[in-house]
Parts: sequence; C-alpha cells; structure tokens
Amino acid sequence: MINNAVYLNASWFLPILGGAILLLGIFLWKEWSQAGKHRFLIKSILAFFAVTSLFLVALKPALPTSKKGGDIVLLTQGYDKVQLDSLRKAEEILKLLNYEPGKPLPAAIRSSRKVFVLGHGLKEYDLWQLEEIPAFYISPEPPDGVIKLNYEVENSIGDNMLLQGLYKNPIEGYKLVLSGPGGAGLDSIALRGEDKQVFQFITPLKAKGNYIYSLTEKNTEGKIINTNVIPVKVAEKVKLRILVLNSFPTFETRYLKNFLAEAGNEVVVRSQITRNRFKFEYLNTGSIALGNLTEQTLESFDLLIVDASSLRGFSGSQKTVIENMVREQGLGLFLQPDDAFFNSSGQLNILNFKSFTNTEINEPQWPGITLNTYPYRIRKEFGIQEIHTSGTSIISAYKKVGEGKIGTAVYSETWQLILGGKNQVYGELWSKLIEELSRKEVPYATWHTDAVIGQIGEPFEFELRTEVENPNVTTGSGSIIPLIQDPSISYLWKGTTWPKEKGWNTLHLDTTSVHHFYVEDNTSGSKLRTFKTQQANQRYFASEMMEGRDNSPLEPVNPLWFLGLFLICMGGLWLEPKL
Repeated sequence: MINNAVYLNASWFLPILGGAILLLGIFLWKEWSQAGKHRFLIKSILAFFAVTSLFLVALKPALPTSKKGGDIVLLTQGYDKVQLDSLRKAEEILKLLNYEPGKPLPAAIRSSRKVFVLGHGLKEYDLWQLEEIPAFYISPEPPDGVIKLNYEVENSIGDNMLLQGLYKNPIEGYKLVLSGPGGAGLDSIALRGEDKQVFQFITPLKAKGNYIYSLTEKNTEGKIINTNVIPVKVAEKVKLRILVLNSFPTFETRYLKNFLAEAGNEVVVRSQITRNRFKFEYLNTGSIALGNLTEQTLESFDLLIVDASSLRGFSGSQKTVIENMVREQGLGLFLQPDDAFFNSSGQLNILNFKSFTNTEINEPQWPGITLNTYPYRIRKEFGIQEIHTSGTSIISAYKKVGEGKIGTAVYSETWQLILGGKNQVYGELWSKLIEELSRKEVPYATWHTDAVIGQIGEPFEFELRTEVENPNVTTGSGSIIPLIQDPSISYLWKGTTWPKEKGWNTLHLDTTSVHHFYVEDNTSGSKLRTFKTQQANQRYFASEMMEGRDNSPLEPVNPLWFLGLFLICMGGLWLEPKL
C-alpha cells in the first residue's frame, strides 16, 4: 500500500548514506578547533544541509502526486469489444493502448491511475512490466477446442505414451485423431456434445529417436479443423541389475522376475527353501557367489527387492549393510509388503501407513481395470515422494535416504493382471516403480525446461545442472548462450535462447551433452497457448491484488530544489568568514 510519504530509490541507499556521513564527518573534523563557538554551530548547520541536499540529489526521491494520468486500457490479442464498450461506459477517462509482445509497455502506463488489460493477456515473459502498477485483468472466455494436454516428453523404448487432455465445448460428431510420426492414424475418440470432455490416448513407443506425433480435430465430413503437435523423445531403455530376496517362492516374484528379464535386465533371485537352504535363479546373467549380504555383494546391483518376511528375518548387521549401501552408494530398495508389514517398525521401515477400508482401486490411466490393494494407504508426510496415487490416496511412494531411495506399494497380487490378460497395465505399473527406485547414474549434465514447446522469436528458458566449472552452451547454429549461475547452488545455471527455426532445435554443452527441444511457429497450437496465457495472467493478477492500493502515481522531485539549497549553503559557508 502506498501512503502519502516520500519514496526513495533505495538501490544505492547505504553506499550514498555512508558517503554523506563520511563527508559531513570530514567537515566537522576540519572545523573541530572552533568547537563551542557560535561560528562552529552555524557552519555545522550549513554543512549538514549542503550534504543532505547532495544526498537527496543522488537518491532521486519521489512524491505521490495528485495529478492523474487517467485510466488506460491495454488491448491484447483476442480482446472482447463488448467488454471494451462496457468498460468505456463505467469509467470516465479511458485511453486505448495496444500491447506488442516482447516490447516495452508505453511510458504512459507508469503515470496512469488504473490499467485494464483486455484480451488473452500479456505473454508470461512480459508480465514483470506491470509490477507496482495498479492493473486489472478482464479475461475473455477460454477458446473452444483442446485447451489442455498432459504427457511425458522424455520416454524410453518400451514405454507407453499416455496423452491426456481437456476439450472445451466439443461438437457431437467431431472426433480427435492421434497420428504417429508418419502421419498414420493410431487411435481416435468421438466427441460428445457437452461443456467439457476429458480424453486420453495410450500408444507404445518402440524405437529410439525424436518424433512428432499429432492430435488432429476433424469434423463430421472428415475435414481437419485444428492440429496440435506432440513432440516425443524416446531414449534407450536403461538395463538394470536387480537382486530379489524372498523368504519363500511366491507367484508375485515368479511373474515379476520374468517381466524384468524380458525387459533385458539382469536379475538374480534368492528364495529360501528351508532353514539355511536357498534356491538361486540367474536371468540374463551368470551365476555369482551370494552368501551373506555384504557391501561387496550388493555393490554391483541397482535395485534390491526384499519381501517383508525376509526383512523381518535379517539381523541388525544385515540391515545396517543394506542401509549403508542405500545411503552411500545410491542402491534402491523396494519392500514387498505382507499383512504384518504395515503395523511393523524397524530400521528400514521408514514409511508410515493408515488404515483404509477400500481394497480395490481404479486408476484413471487404466479405465475399466480394477487393482487389488491391502487395506492401507501410505501416509503423506514430509519427504514422501509419490509414485502412484488414486485420488488423494498414495498407493506407492519412496523416501530419499542419502544417495538412494527406500520405497514400497500397497498393491496386492499384481500377478493376477497377467492372468487376466492385462499385461500392458502390469508392465506400466512395475516399470514406473522400478524406474523411480533404481540407482541412477550421475549424468554429465541434466537439462530442465518448463515449456514443452518453444516458439519462434520468443524466449526459451532452460536450466542446466553440471559440475563443469565454466560451462559453455551453444545453439545448434553455434551461437553462444550466456549463462547465469545460481547464487546458492554452484552447479545450477540458467540461460535463455530465442529460437529462429521451426522443428527440433538443440542446445549443446561443449561436445558431451545435447538437449533437444521442439519449436513451432506462432500459428500452431494457438488454442493451447491462448488458454495457457490466460491462466498465467489470471495467476499473476490474483497474486498482485490491487485492493486498497492508492493509485496516485509517483512523480520525481525536481532536483533543482536540492541544487538550489546546496548553492545557498555553500554560499553561506563562503560568506561566513568574511562577516
């Protein structure tokens, strides 16, 4: 809230104040020989006001002014003329200004009483220009069509791409078609005549590479109405080395080991037959000596799967070995529960549970399929990282322990999915669990971007995490991108580029790491971008509530007043010895 007070440019306040105090101190020290005399008092007062006037000239103070710049309407793309006419009737003085993305806002906005933003709103990278300005956003209705899409851009061979979205005001008889990289239709969904329709597609990813899928809207005659680009990156599946420890052979382990081996992982299974007698199985790997659990035994594995019964039979030293390998070497640990597991506690039982009456769940990504669970759910606490959820309930999760992770799930008898012919669901469920918990190799560099798709001529922001001291990032054309190092995280760098070409673009860290991102022109995916811009403006203006703010603009004080005072004081100091 702005009160009727003087506002100062405080960016150099302390250095300037220190300089002023030093200057005044030097004067007083110079004249200290006359302390106690009438002349010393006069000189000190004149010097004080002279230094103060210079201090204020440097700070450039401003005062709230009663002069009003009037109300301004900032017109952005897609503004509603009806809203504009209504605003003109409600407000006395309105000046219309057009918004141009990426360019500074007109200077008149700074001196205005209020600013009304009409249309889809400002681009996210321009919203900062309205800071400290009494502005209000009047949003039009969201566009009709596909306004939300959600999917994973980064995938591995064998994964299924789950594409979920929201369609506003669908027309009955129209349909959405998901097409593959070659343009061939993979699947389609008929639209229903309702306010909003949630939809989803699932398609397998079988080959490594960067691909462009498309989501096309067609009318009843098969004519294309709109197309959204779906860029997808598919990497090689990481082959893992997994150790499974069971107190006795189970159906769960039988089907799980086969699934893991078929995915190309190296799997070792130790199942206890009788006291001190074990059965060993080696899939995709040769036999190894596997006696007592030691650090040397576990160091070659990426994931350890232990059933609850085996966990209870481990000695304290064995649990300590496992915990040390998780904490120090990044080993992943998955605990297979049984009925007694959820009420037990111990060295490795670091997740807590709550009773739950429902033992069946239906997850939205697998419509029509019922999954069995134990009558418990994982309690949401600090440090919990969710893997699978059902509504507000946590079905599977883990906690970070040093470099590694310890996790579990309340799923029960998932092997029945295979018997029921639901191999795809079984594979997706366990693939996500295994991927989240397994030991991860520390990459040379990791890239992160909030934007799924870049736009030609618009800023594309990215983050880079690397141990390289002075990373050198370039575009595909060889242009160097300036980086900003995070002040508190030395290995985190941020950069911005303005892509010029449509299609797959690249960012290069030296010659060792490459990040691919897709860029489209300003005509593609317009409805998605429009809705995203509207949401960004609504969030921004909701967080910058203007209620109670004094809308009087600030006007800088004319520095000639302070210079005049300075000259008067200096003249007095010059005349004083002559009087």
